[in-house]
Amino acid sequence: MKIIQIENGQTETYIFDKYATLADRSVMQKVGGSVLLCSICIDYENPSSEDFLPLSVQYVEKMYAIGKIPQGFLKKEGKPSDNEILISRLIDRSLRPLFPKDYPYPVQITILVMSYDGKIDICKNAVNLASICLYLSSIPLTQKQILNGIRVVRHDESFSLCNDLDELSDSRLDLFVSGLGDRVSMIEMQALKTTIQTRDSAVENANFIPKGDLLDAIGMARKHIENMSVVYTQQFEAFVLPKRAYESKNKLDLSLKDQLQLQYGDSIKQCLFSMSKTERHTQLTSLIKEISEVQNLGYDDVAKHIFAIKKEIMRNLILNEGKRADGRALNEIRDIDIESNLLPKVHGSACFTRGQTQALVTCTLGSQNDAQIQEGILSQGKSKIIFHYNFPPFSVGEAYPIGASSRRELGHGNLALKAIESSVPNIPYTIRLVSEILQSNGSSSMASVCGATLAMLGADIKLHDMIAGIAMGLIYENEEQFAILSDIMGLEDFDGDMDFKIAGNEKGFSALQLDIKIDGLSESILNQSLDQATEGILHILSLMRNVDIVPNYDLLPQKESFHVPPTNIGDIIGQGGRTIRDIISRFQVNINIDKDESVVHITANNRDSIQNAKNHIIELLRKKEKKDLPYKLGEYLEGIVSKQIDAGFLIDLPQGGNGILRSSINEELQIGQCLLVKILSCSHGKVELEIAENREESDAG
Repeated sequence: MKIIQIENGQTETYIFDKYATLADRSVMQKVGGSVLLCSICIDYENPSSEDFLPLSVQYVEKMYAIGKIPQGFLKKEGKPSDNEILISRLIDRSLRPLFPKDYPYPVQITILVMSYDGKIDICKNAVNLASICLYLSSIPLTQKQILNGIRVVRHDESFSLCNDLDELSDSRLDLFVSGLGDRVSMIEMQALKTTIQTRDSAVENANFIPKGDLLDAIGMARKHIENMSVVYTQQFEAFVLPKRAYESKNKLDLSLKDQLQLQYGDSIKQCLFSMSKTERHTQLTSLIKEISEVQNLGYDDVAKHIFAIKKEIMRNLILNEGKRADGRALNEIRDIDIESNLLPKVHGSACFTRGQTQALVTCTLGSQNDAQIQEGILSQGKSKIIFHYNFPPFSVGEAYPIGASSRRELGHGNLALKAIESSVPNIPYTIRLVSEILQSNGSSSMASVCGATLAMLGADIKLHDMIAGIAMGLIYENEEQFAILSDIMGLEDFDGDMDFKIAGNEKGFSALQLDIKIDGLSESILNQSLDQATEGILHILSLMRNVDIVPNYDLLPQKESFHVPPTNIGDIIGQGGRTIRDIISRFQVNINIDKDESVVHITANNRDSIQNAKNHIIELLRKKEKKDLPYKLGEYLEGIVSKQIDAGFLIDLPQGGNGILRSSINEELQIGQCLLVKILSCSHGKVELEIAENREESDAG
């Protein structure tokens, strides 16, 4: 067993060669009261022949980690929660650039949260633990330092490193950065909405972060990451397993590649300049078949070499001639077409088409009871804004049935939600946004951001600000030879080096997501990418603001709120919720009761239903309301115990009615027993009692 302790805002203890030792490498991390276990297994017997890294990351939260039994019939953890999937993706996106591009063996990284104290930033700790475990494994990585991550928050105007998640509660910024050395590998950022409490009311602020401030925050993260890369590497380098050599299954025959490029280079270039993604694919497929027949070579072998040549041609055209496959300039946005409220029976809808990418986004307004319940070790409570992103196979011309949502779909929906969330006002509705991707050729998540903004405006939601999104790409050879691409299409994403999704407006950025395929991104390229992205966002916003949006007022749900006495809330709900369910069913409304404020919120699709339900509730309370009872505060009476209830006992009173004798201790009272009681309160037909100790107390009163 080996134990290493490191100071990183908190004391981190790493234990290896003790737990899960049958894995290629496993490490347990202890920070405060939190314990995480990471294991890495490699399938050396079944190398993959596919042209992508066979890496799978699974982050798993165990409910016993916070002393809870899972809800539901089985009482066992089921399919991964949204939060587990999102953290799995964050770890995957951070670690993937560290692998050799042609690494063939399937790799499974598993992180179990076995104890959680509710304080540590579990994203940071999970990324760091997985990176350390990977560094110690037998996998030959491209870098000799340990990648690590850090979260940056902002209070007032100052940035600080976050080690305790409580610091996020009133922060204006949630920025997570991972990298190694002085370079950034992955970024997740959201500008958080803040609420300022004034003397009379609470005022919401939609937050954006300007480019200069963003670079300062990333710079702070970069310095911390560079320092911790050195610390971690020095502590663990003596315990690294011998690296296992591998033979690439996709190794190219360079002489064959040169021969094919000489003979068919011009034909491949013509395929690249085809007008559409489908045409390009069709022409390349036909060319590969032709070559395999003429050259008497296997189809897969030819395809591997032709796609490698295609990639080189595409990159060289951009770097050396400034030409993109679709003929655009490097900073040019594809043609945009926008339709507003095209679906006649939907609260709000918009179809946003940019080139061959098309997102049809709908907005549905529901009651507060429709809010999404969240349960996990990190997230508890309800979410009033829901964003679902659907990527059906037909959007890319593929012929197979629609299945369950993928991790990618969940991640894209979450990014789109982060982009627009700060600009959504606190309205008394639950908002569900659904983006149906009808066509996809690059940047469908950012098309969803634009479509969501327009769909909410179509549902008459008064946004604080309009938001647009754009995806930026990169073709990189070195710091002197690179090209930044605006509004990338699928080809440039697949064969390029960066996918940088950026959302915001002229005030700054609301959300970012950076993924790269190179070892890291310099500050200079990051700065230029943000500048070029801002130009594109402002162009897209100018088109969005010119759209004539007419809300579907007749379809939108109506709402009314009114106060009731706190003592009457139980009358509205009824025994076991029977009364409120009857009202909801009879008048086709949704009812939400704020018990803290004693306010009843009624929502429905038409004003008449709301008014009828309200009138019914008022009449119900009027009937429950009794005239002045013949009892006085402090009066002593003899009553008879008639029934035991959850709160105590019901006592029949001598001049009619009954009162509640609350039981704070286990009084031994019998049904039918006569006892002396004192009136504690008497209002709205309800009487509260206490036991009078003796007759002398009554006489003295």
